[in-house]
Amino acid sequence: MGKNCDKKSLFWTSYSDLMTSLFFAMLVLFVVVVVAMGASNRRVQDLNNKLAAALNRAQVTIEEQKQLLNLKGQFQTLTSSTCLDYDTLRRFFFVPELEGVEIFNPNEVSIKSEYIPIVDRVGKDIKQVLESLKSTNADFKFQLVIEGYAAIPYRELKAHSYNPDNEEMYLFSYQRALALYKRWKGLNLRDGNTEIIIAGSGFNGINRDSINEDNNKRFVIQIIPKIAKPKD
Repeated sequence: MGKNCDKKSLFWTSYSDLMTSLFFAMLVLFVVVVVAMGASNRRVQDLNNKLAAALNRAQVTIEEQKQLLNLKGQFQTLTSSTCLDYDTLRRFFFVPELEGVEIFNPNEVSIKSEYIPIVDRVGKDIKQVLESLKSTNADFKFQLVIEGYAAIPYRELKAHSYNPDNEEMYLFSYQRALALYKRWKGLNLRDGNTEIIIAGSGFNGINRDSINEDNNKRFVIQIIPKIAKPKD
């Protein structure tokens, strides 16, 4: 009889320990599941937030593209009342009247006296274009690039003996672009939201005339629109 009682007592003790262990195991699993669900919810929320931000950026980008397309259409329209022309393919302004004309004194960075009046008019017309763009595109900032070029001497061009990265020509074309900027400095082209870049491309540059080398004795003007970063 005593042995049976001892066996029953041992059974219930073991059973109680087993159930207690199972209870703690279930409790641990419950806590793990709750924590995992919380982390999953946070990940889902983070994903939703990122998706919403991406959609917002996409909408802003679409709107920016619309504004840029509208602005590019304005470039050509604005030149109708100026001495400038706009190359829609390569997207720069040039002066048709000065195509193939050497406006600088030979091997110098000074402007020939007979071309001073038209150079001054070009500066005023650039100012006019910028002011018109600013008045109708308040969300834009603009980068005005004054880029100088140099024509390759005929003999070197024919013999293919020129160096496209001739450092002297980079410096020379830059100095000529700088001379134009100095001539236009009194017009305050930097006024408002315009940044000015003075550049010299020498014998290089994607805006070169590949057909008539004499046309590369020139400068070109680029007006690059930049949309201000939207507020978060």
